[in-house]
Amino acid sequence: MQPFVPKEYESAQTDVLVIGDGIAGLSCALTLAEYGIKPLVISRGRGNTYLSQGGIAAPIGENDSPKLHFLDTLRAGRLLNEEEAVRVATYEGERAILKLSSWGVNFDRKDTFYDLTLEAAHSKRRIFKVRDYTGRAIYEALHQKAKEKEIPLLKGELVEIYTDRGEVRGALVKTERGYTLFWVKALVLAVGGAASLFARNSNIQSIGGDGIGAALRAGAFLVDTEFVQFHPTVLAGTKYLISEAVRGEGALLVNDRGERFVEELAPRDVVARAIYSQLQKGRRVFLDLRPLVERGIDLEERFPQIVSILRDEGIDPRRELVPVEPAAHYFIGGIATDTYGRTSVRRLYAVGECACTGLHGANRLASNSLLEGVVFGMRAAEDIALHLPFWRVKKGKLTPTAGEGSFELPQTEATQLQNLMWEGCGIVRNGDRLRETLHRLDEKLGEYLPKRLESAEGRKFFDLLLVAKAVVLNALRREESRGCHFREDFPEEREPFRRRFEITLGDVFSATG
Repeated sequence: MQPFVPKEYESAQTDVLVIGDGIAGLSCALTLAEYGIKPLVISRGRGNTYLSQGGIAAPIGENDSPKLHFLDTLRAGRLLNEEEAVRVATYEGERAILKLSSWGVNFDRKDTFYDLTLEAAHSKRRIFKVRDYTGRAIYEALHQKAKEKEIPLLKGELVEIYTDRGEVRGALVKTERGYTLFWVKALVLAVGGAASLFARNSNIQSIGGDGIGAALRAGAFLVDTEFVQFHPTVLAGTKYLISEAVRGEGALLVNDRGERFVEELAPRDVVARAIYSQLQKGRRVFLDLRPLVERGIDLEERFPQIVSILRDEGIDPRRELVPVEPAAHYFIGGIATDTYGRTSVRRLYAVGECACTGLHGANRLASNSLLEGVVFGMRAAEDIALHLPFWRVKKGKLTPTAGEGSFELPQTEATQLQNLMWEGCGIVRNGDRLRETLHRLDEKLGEYLPKRLESAEGRKFFDLLLVAKAVVLNALRREESRGCHFREDFPEEREPFRRRFEITLGDVFSATG
């Protein structure tokens, strides 16, 4: 498929271009800087790292061990995990905490000890936190360290990836000034937000995931795209997450009859489906934080961000129940990588939520995502630093493909896609709805060929459609229920499906509903 090339653009050169300034992107960039390599970081504004409340998992506490963390991760992932990736992440947890601390993150302590907390499916208290705004604290500390290291940061958005014979050459970025084509030795994708393809989601952007689509068009493989984690407790009618940590401290889930209907610290997929089932029956579901108050926990001290959000919404959690509902939260699948972030396209790396090492398997263990960002962001940087002296920039002349017209993506298009994905490929799936969704996505893809691809906005929406179709296609392939993928027509795990499904651009184009 011919890449998008605008009529007018500036050319620039940088050894390493990092797309994304969350925990994965900046962990990669800061590690590169420590090796004497100054990458250019592209940011489109605050991402999902900033919103993370709970914390980062690392097995350092008393009576804990990397082996226990390893086993907890496999159990949560329903044994679909890549064990090498799980071993790397859990056994490098100590290194991740030390590195974040050296970059300026001040995790909560009680006296001289770290104040660790518990989250769902963890067998030990191993969650390092900064009250209930851990992601914000990490985001701000890493940005401050990047500023000290004089790592340049440019506000913009990835539009296109250019390759030659299976190897990255450059990337097109759209900024307020226009288009810039960066010729690079290595390109690192560290973008999240694909869960926002669903109408109800907790993501900061209106709709995202197009970076994964751009990588797919550039020749990268995707994997595990059927696995989208739905967080059980988002404040009803909003995108505001109510952290799992409140349940870790003793908050209860009840319906409008006051009945408890699920074990609060069961894996996220179990809790999300239990709440969804209650809602489908016409019940309402609430989080009850009053038991924390009865135990003497100061909610304003322990959960200041959550209390502030709730009060802004007119809810006093010390006295009132908090209405909650599930929402798409984290994209477990993504661009297939090894444990150094390497993709199937040479010199193209992916880290963080857009990547898929196999760490999470069929269901992400709580607070493993921030750990993933640090560990694999650093490892990608180390691999790049080692190989960079052997690489050279391959410049060339590109023929413009953009036509005279332009296409501005209307919000109604994005909303229709999100509603389609929520209704046809949401928390509870079945083959008939998935096939109908696949058919409707094919119709939409047909509308975008070829003229609407002549603009950056049209190309972005096309990439979103590609990713959405990859999700639905793999959900159809997986004729079982495992982790956060639940098929009501195949409600049990099936041993022949304890395997992972890769997907290519050819697969997406050839499959029909």
